[in-house]
Amino acid sequence: MKYGNFNNNGLEYKITNAQPPRDWFNMLWNPTYLASVGQNLNGFSLYQNEGGVLTNLFGKQDDRSAPRNIYIRDNETKEVWSASPSICNVSLDEYSCTHGLGYTNLESKKNGIKVSFQIFVPRKEAGEIWSVNVENESNRQRDISVFSVCKVILDGVNLTYGYNSAVDGYHDKEKQRLFFRNRSVSVMTEKYRAFTYTDVPYDHFDISKDLFLGEKLSFEMPECIVNGKLNDSDASTEYMVSALQHNLKLSGEGKQRINFVMGIVFDEAEADQFTATYANSALIDEELKQIVKANKTKLGLTEIETPDTDFNNLFNVWMKHQLHLMADWARFYFKGYRDTLQDAAGVTIIDSGRALEMLEKALQNQKNSGFCPRAFRVSSMEVAAADKHYSDSPSWISHATYSILCETGDLSMLDRVVEYSDSGKGTIWEHNLKALDFLWQDRGEHGLALIRHGDWNDLMDKVGAEGRGEGVWMSIALARALKLIEKIAGWKGDKKIEQQCVKRYNEIKQNILDHGWDEDHFIYAFTDSGNKVGNNASEEGQVFINPQSWAVLAGIIDADKYKTIMKKVEPMVDTIVGPVHNWPPFTKYNKDIGSITGIPQGNFTNGNVYCHAASFKIAADYAAGRNDKAFETFKRILPSEEKSEPYAQPNSYVGPSALRKERNVSDDPWRTGTVAWNMLNCFDNLLGFKRTLKGVRIEPQIPSYWNEVSYKRIFRGTTFKVTIKRGIDDMVLVDGVELTDAFIEVPVSGLPKKEVIIDLQLAINN
Repeated sequence: MKYGNFNNNGLEYKITNAQPPRDWFNMLWNPTYLASVGQNLNGFSLYQNEGGVLTNLFGKQDDRSAPRNIYIRDNETKEVWSASPSICNVSLDEYSCTHGLGYTNLESKKNGIKVSFQIFVPRKEAGEIWSVNVENESNRQRDISVFSVCKVILDGVNLTYGYNSAVDGYHDKEKQRLFFRNRSVSVMTEKYRAFTYTDVPYDHFDISKDLFLGEKLSFEMPECIVNGKLNDSDASTEYMVSALQHNLKLSGEGKQRINFVMGIVFDEAEADQFTATYANSALIDEELKQIVKANKTKLGLTEIETPDTDFNNLFNVWMKHQLHLMADWARFYFKGYRDTLQDAAGVTIIDSGRALEMLEKALQNQKNSGFCPRAFRVSSMEVAAADKHYSDSPSWISHATYSILCETGDLSMLDRVVEYSDSGKGTIWEHNLKALDFLWQDRGEHGLALIRHGDWNDLMDKVGAEGRGEGVWMSIALARALKLIEKIAGWKGDKKIEQQCVKRYNEIKQNILDHGWDEDHFIYAFTDSGNKVGNNASEEGQVFINPQSWAVLAGIIDADKYKTIMKKVEPMVDTIVGPVHNWPPFTKYNKDIGSITGIPQGNFTNGNVYCHAASFKIAADYAAGRNDKAFETFKRILPSEEKSEPYAQPNSYVGPSALRKERNVSDDPWRTGTVAWNMLNCFDNLLGFKRTLKGVRIEPQIPSYWNEVSYKRIFRGTTFKVTIKRGIDDMVLVDGVELTDAFIEVPVSGLPKKEVIIDLQLAINN
């Protein structure tokens, strides 16, 4: 590895080069506070309550410049440097940054002074905790000043009179604290105050950003730090910083720890309580210990051992950790309906109880009519176009429900009662049926599903905005939902619904084949004006991968037909980082289609590798028995250091048509629906732990060049230890007894034995 490596059995990633291709972030969070931190301590932090009210402490989503700065000044030589090398652009003698599960540690050394910086987010409070250790390794007394600095923003919602007119900040020497306020009328009843506390009395401070930065207005080398003294400035109606100065006299081999607690609060009383909870090193260290323990526990006991070490680290640790982030925060500033339900389907593998909670939360935002919104927990209805009708939202309810049932085998969950968002309540089963009926009734002149303001692809926002445009992919998604509900109805013994689903499925399947097929592939949609999107006659956007992959997932076509389609499609869409979402990309705005045609080509679903769509194709390739192709694409979209953080699944990669110089890299880490599909593709398909209501069938689909794989899977309270090897013939042994069938019945309560040993031999040509 050029920039770092996995450590501690994959639980940490240690960055040893401070300048990877772009900033590599860790995500630290609890249910209401989210912080990103890069290898140079930059990033953003924010608070959001369940009602959607948002407060940015510093930085904003995608703002990678917002600093957490630790400056060091040698008061004898007057030399200044920063703990992270990018701030002052002064070279360091030693550097490393370790991202772990819930924490980041940075260590650096210069001129005999070693600095360690640790950051984490506590389990309950809306804030973050820094610990700075300064150690003298020069064997002589040193006179050192430590400056801790970050910007303080306190915005996030529309402010009545603009930003600067309402903010101020002041110091409290007695409480060893700086306090910041946004006093706009629109946020007076919300958490729009913040504080910084330090457990070591500070010598000087600054809150006024302009006074702190001085004439150059740069964080690189602020004049007051160069001169060795902050200005002791409060602030009023001006931009703010949190800047504290600690002057240290360190003997030879002397050391000093300084802790900082930063938080978003309602008032000073809440700040007092927050501070008391983490008032010293012992309290802080115990909290971090509990966080690390909890995060390890959340990984569960499921483990894999394949010939690919990086793949093992991702799926034993980081994919699970990232999926928990998606469960808590979805796509950060909002919780998308489709996002929550797809995440829930993946979460079933590591925590089926949490998956059920996520399903019920989504159902609480469904209307009695069956309509489901684009998003919930939004700071305003403009975010994620939450006020618009996106057609796909109801189709994902069955996806999550089916996955939970296959994991638990517990049909009684369908009888749980959940309220609708407007009036009344219904069982989970009734919510599923209302969603399906809503979709079925919302169809157009070709008998295909209306696309409204968009479907899975948010940027298809003009295709059906007038209420006439129909989606071929959306119709295939409806067909798949009908198949899932048909299967669940069969399990329930609900013959009426089962037969209704069969009838409706056959009808929409025929409509898709009659109207959605274009010579050698499926089109994407019909616009309001009746034009086709994604057909051979199109100058741009001739092919979209989602209708092709979902056609086999929904049973619209068989494996052979899918393989034929791929002979045309794959040469057009495949890249070294996976298949692009559509090809050729749009280069001219088309008002008939909408935003996707205005996005610069090679980015955000317009001719880029959108990993979520690629994960659908991976599932389709597995469904078609194309095991090697599926795994090839799987590996291409997974993170690696030449294209992204090596430990977090990105949302997308820049496509080959982009005008920028750097392509095949990711600018969009962590937040993605891909990770849930990754979990399903890994465990259900690749490893072949195929869950059903009654039990599990072991049918691995490993690549032809893997000769041995083993894994441990916890399923309904029983631990399944599976070993897969190549051999002359297919054979399966369960606890040493050869079976003719690889299906194992597992009741809801699990098997009487708590451990089952499965040895499966695959014929060499499989």
